[in-house]
Amino acid sequence: MSSAGSIDPQPHAHFPKQAVVVIHGMGEQAPMDTISGFVKAAWMTDSAVSHNHMPDPKEVWSKPDLRTRSLELRRITTRPSTSSENFPKGVRTDFYELYWADLSGGSTLSDVENWIFGLLLRNPLTRVPPVLRSVWLLLVLLSLVIFYLACASLFKSTDSIGGFQPYGWMGPFSPWLGPALGGVLGYLANSLLVPYFGRVVRYTRATPENIAARKAIRERGLALLNALHDGSYERIIVVGHSLGSILGYDLISYFWASRLAAYTVAKDNAKEFPLFRAVEDAVHACKKSASPDNLAVFENARRNLAQTLRRRPAPQQKPIDPATDPRWLITDFVTLGSPLTYADILLTSDLLSFKDRVATDQYPVAPPEQEKLDPDKVPLAQAAGFTLDTEEPQLMSFPLNDTDWQLHHAAPFAVTRWTNIHDPARHIFWGDIISGPLQSLFGPAVIDVDLRPCRGTKATGFTHTKYWDLGENPDDVPAPVIELRKALNLAGNNPPI
Repeated sequence: MSSAGSIDPQPHAHFPKQAVVVIHGMGEQAPMDTISGFVKAAWMTDSAVSHNHMPDPKEVWSKPDLRTRSLELRRITTRPSTSSENFPKGVRTDFYELYWADLSGGSTLSDVENWIFGLLLRNPLTRVPPVLRSVWLLLVLLSLVIFYLACASLFKSTDSIGGFQPYGWMGPFSPWLGPALGGVLGYLANSLLVPYFGRVVRYTRATPENIAARKAIRERGLALLNALHDGSYERIIVVGHSLGSILGYDLISYFWASRLAAYTVAKDNAKEFPLFRAVEDAVHACKKSASPDNLAVFENARRNLAQTLRRRPAPQQKPIDPATDPRWLITDFVTLGSPLTYADILLTSDLLSFKDRVATDQYPVAPPEQEKLDPDKVPLAQAAGFTLDTEEPQLMSFPLNDTDWQLHHAAPFAVTRWTNIHDPARHIFWGDIISGPLQSLFGPAVIDVDLRPCRGTKATGFTHTKYWDLGENPDDVPAPVIELRKALNLAGNNPPI
């Protein structure tokens, strides 16, 4: 029996393995519902990644999930993928679901109402993103109609106010409209608003009654990421859908800040330090001009450094101490239908407040923010060969001492690629109004994938839950699934990780 808090020993694998952590979105999700369809789209129906010349190459196994310690969840394991430069014999993938719906309940209708009113009672010209103004207007009009009907239901059909009959137009139906309206609104509120948007309120609002739930959700995610660093895996991919993308973003931010050794590089390390410096210089160039050429240089430098940090040897002492583990295994963060496109109003009060938090390194961006160097650090940076501005020298790293340099606590995207897949909406109900591009808020190195040109046609219906929906024709793979497979890059060869 394992000791309290430890991880049960996993079978030793004689082949490379990678882990994909899928974080579900809002709503009353059932365990394994999200990951089952996800694995089918990402692996079981993708011949390009599962063409391994083995019998039944697309086969998967559902195994007990010892790392999350949940009796409701199982990990889904694949056969080896096709070969690549990084994995000449292919790589097996373990899919994990980070389930957190059980920790996010408890919001009341009053909580949801306060959140909605907070979104409605704002200046639509300055505090509502342009793409949401039609939604904002619709909600305001709907609220006014509901308010009018609720007030009108207090009158009889023959009552009048200054000659105006607020309820007379309903004629004989007036006695029943009030109770009917109350019943319908009550049903919708309790069956839709509270179960779905209550979880948005529970996680995104840092109010006293939500702090414990937010802490428990994040601790579960961080425990899983730590457990995946037990030495079994060579790569980790984090995927967040909808509200799960906000949780995934938070987890990567906190996880990075807890693993200082993973992004500390010795100046005399002839292999690592030039790559470290190349990323810093690429960020410096992108801050001056986020041109396609400069972003391509950054992406190449990011990938080279990430590969080096990922291939550092795992500590031999078990359990592994996160503070001394030199590896950073998270190569990719993939967001699907992400409301982070509205982070300035979801996470802060307005755009100015959001930018202030980015500038103070509360919210990591890609490329990371650079900070002004203390005067006594400038000679060390010059001696180390970094490119510096004369007037205001800035870096996203700093010297720990005479020999070691470390990236700052908000720089996970100096080594982690962020791909954001979104589906532009039209007329609110076609496409995915919840999603959108992220570059304007989170930096030009975020890879925004717009599904509209990928699809070639306009979206039909609400697509927020269709990012891994295979449709009815197995020979016609939908554009969202194609782009998801590209972003996951399970074989690690397109491009090389």
